[in-house]
Amino acid sequence: MAEELILNRYRPLEEAGAGGYGTVVVAWDPRIQRRVAIKMLHIDPSLIPAPTSDAGTYDISSIPGLEEARTAALLNDPNIVGVLDFEIEGATAYLIMEYVDGCTLTQLMHNYPDEITPEIVGAVFKSVAHALQVAHENQVLHLDIKPDNVLITRQGDVKVTDFGLSKLSNKEGFDKAAGGTIGYMPLEQMALQTLDVRCDEWALASLTYEMIARSNPFFAEDLKGAKRAIDEAELVLPSLCMEGISSEADDVLFYALAPDREERYATVADFAEELQPFLGNPKTGKRQLARLVGAATDDAEETELAPAEVSALDRANPRSARLLMRLWSVINCAIVGALGLSCMHPWIGDVQGLLFWGLLALVIVAAAIIPHLGALIAVAIFSLALVAQGAYLAGAVLLVADALWWFFSGRHSFEAACASLSIAPLGLLGLGATTPMLCGYFLHVKDAIMGAVFAAVLALALAGSAATGLTNWDMLPVWASADLATHNSLGFEAIRGILATPGLWIDLITWIAAAAVMAALCSRANRMLGFIGALVAGAILLLGASIMPEAIDFVRALVPLVVGGVLCIYGVPIRRD
Repeated sequence: MAEELILNRYRPLEEAGAGGYGTVVVAWDPRIQRRVAIKMLHIDPSLIPAPTSDAGTYDISSIPGLEEARTAALLNDPNIVGVLDFEIEGATAYLIMEYVDGCTLTQLMHNYPDEITPEIVGAVFKSVAHALQVAHENQVLHLDIKPDNVLITRQGDVKVTDFGLSKLSNKEGFDKAAGGTIGYMPLEQMALQTLDVRCDEWALASLTYEMIARSNPFFAEDLKGAKRAIDEAELVLPSLCMEGISSEADDVLFYALAPDREERYATVADFAEELQPFLGNPKTGKRQLARLVGAATDDAEETELAPAEVSALDRANPRSARLLMRLWSVINCAIVGALGLSCMHPWIGDVQGLLFWGLLALVIVAAAIIPHLGALIAVAIFSLALVAQGAYLAGAVLLVADALWWFFSGRHSFEAACASLSIAPLGLLGLGATTPMLCGYFLHVKDAIMGAVFAAVLALALAGSAATGLTNWDMLPVWASADLATHNSLGFEAIRGILATPGLWIDLITWIAAAAVMAALCSRANRMLGFIGALVAGAILLLGASIMPEAIDFVRALVPLVVGGVLCIYGVPIRRD
């Protein structure tokens, strides 16, 4: 028997969810050849008017809330889920909406609680606030802002759904309130008072607080408990709940969560203007959302990402992964910082001095707490060491490179800081060429290229007296004599000779190419593509090394290829921003 069509038109594909208002079904519209989302709303039979004709059509203008829903259907904004049609059949209202390929904010907070960053909070808040402003300008209240009604696409776009529908239903679970959900309803909504835009403002503040604090303090079993929870709430300062949220956001959120609406901001626009500057960057948050949604949902065009497809770092407990990154950062920064400080004796004295160990401890602590800050400080110290030893141009160039790399790439992720500064320990082992492979494995293409170039500049500064291109350096002679002027290859006379060496430029070109190829093929989070990327990137590095046969050590030259291949066998990381 042929599958029954919805409204004699839409072919149901799957049920997308169910809630207090009814069921949401994903269906295929053969007329416009695209997917749609159909929300089937259960309407109180007593509200349905008698048919106005023998054909069974209704005068539905008398149904409470319908005019508001119709107005919401006219709202055209990227942050609002579009309403395509509205029909009633029997005791069910069918709302035909655009299909959003993604997931709800509820799913995201439930599946990735440790991945919600200040940037994500900033992106969601900005989009939801904008959607509410558009609706309020058109005299539409939402009255049910909650994570379930915030949808996020695979591109990281945030869309609010169910505008103007809260009056269409009084399903069990909402008690006597005119729509709304406990935990996101202010007191006036529960008291059935006349509502205004400050009702949506309170709900947005509650949702934002929940994203930051990872819990909603206003949840309760019933309306009586909900009222008591609002009146007696002891809220933790949001800035203490999430690193990166400014303390100035605390008063703004509490102001919008005031039980008395007369004490809140007059409009959502005023609330957003006050709070947005104290949250994370929305553009960065959008990229982070795209990554999370891609990991949380099935891709209609690709095979679902299996657990083995992503790296062990992503599968690990987030705290364990962060701890590993911090340990990696400490090793990198301790080597660079110690060498730099040992050569700053004209300014700070010898390595036995208290100032030396105090500054080195500062570098290590910074690297452990915030890896990219530790990297910035360690390389800055080494740059100043060059200046202290008389290599003024070299010190200035490295310092500028350090600042540019940190601002445009390094500060955005732990991985960026750790991968680039890996040149320090790897170069000691003669395996510096593995650094661009690590940059490509962990970073986006742009960041991988920037990381490889910065690593090359740092490698040149670290090269020392035993330099052969960018791949290795020898710390011991420099450490023993504490004299960069003698051993460092960036002396004025030596630098001209190194820059004139074809091997240096061959290394630089192959590093950039290898990092870009590895990053591009790892970007799909597919283990096989990542492995192919490791093979191609390794071949590029090997080719570059073979051009200078007098300097090549084939065993060491093969290490980047092996390292990249092994890493991809154990999975490809989901890119972080």
